[in-house]
Amino acid sequence: MAGAKKSSSKKSSGGLGEIGGYKVLPVKFDSDEGTESATHYIYFKQHVNKVEDILMPPNRTVFMYNLPVDTTERDIRRLLHGIGRVERVIFHEVVGHDAIREAAIKASMTNELAAAMAEAAEKASSHKKSKSKSNPGKSEEDTIKPVARAQLLVSGGSAHVVLLEEQELEKMLKMKAGVRQWPERDPDDTSNPLEYRGLTRYLYEYRAVRPPADMLKEEVDSYMAKFQEAQYERDRMLSQQQNVPDEDGFITVVRRGRTTRNGDSNGAFTAASVEEAREAGANKKKDVVFGNMYRFQVRERKHDQLTDLRKKFEEDKEKIARMRQTRQFRPY
Repeated sequence: MAGAKKSSSKKSSGGLGEIGGYKVLPVKFDSDEGTESATHYIYFKQHVNKVEDILMPPNRTVFMYNLPVDTTERDIRRLLHGIGRVERVIFHEVVGHDAIREAAIKASMTNELAAAMAEAAEKASSHKKSKSKSNPGKSEEDTIKPVARAQLLVSGGSAHVVLLEEQELEKMLKMKAGVRQWPERDPDDTSNPLEYRGLTRYLYEYRAVRPPADMLKEEVDSYMAKFQEAQYERDRMLSQQQNVPDEDGFITVVRRGRTTRNGDSNGAFTAASVEEAREAGANKKKDVVFGNMYRFQVRERKHDQLTDLRKKFEEDKEKIARMRQTRQFRPY
């Protein structure tokens, strides 16, 4: 019809459809040709950033939208196999990640990339192999490795995909029309816990936070051995600092606890006997008065106090009168 409204979707000859500047990539999840599978649509376009960002260069970065909730970096690499090589994937709107955590992750990735670029530039200028930087303070055994959990995206999640070369971005934007197969996962593959899905994922997380008793005992014993070694080293250093003047002639005062028969040098307490405990309780025991519960009891108590004061006043008057008679009263 001549008066029919044109659709906002357009499709180039032999290329993917386009809606609002986004390329439309249809994917299917079932690989069996005999079974019908719903088509999922992923939208992507070239990333445009007004501010220079070394983490997401616009000439090699693609913004992808409406990703499946269980998408991983491995899935995107397999999806784009033969089209472009993926350098890194930055996911957004991850379940359990807030804006502060996402900003911290992005800042950490930016710092690592800047350090790697600076190191590469230094190698190119000096033509010397730089020594690998290591942290002597921490070893792999000292760092606690958290349980690897598969991340989940919110419905309609997005990500920035950085390709390796600029030509690969152009090739991706000129993809031919057609439905691509979403990468499948081998249910028997247990090499990467991040790829676990379904019941396998929940079983892995359940067993990871509830290790066997022998494994837990081994970890606790290892931790206590390191703790005792550090405590011994601390005591040794304190004993060396005690009564030893420094360069300026000052002596470091080290606080030492009182040594007891059932404690150590940090001032542990000695358990009291039964008789001592009873005696201490008897000394601390106080008479509990329940006479101030009602108003009339408060009034009676105040009346009795006032009567006692008047009685004492009269007794003092009689005592002063007797002292005047005997001339023993000298007020000045």
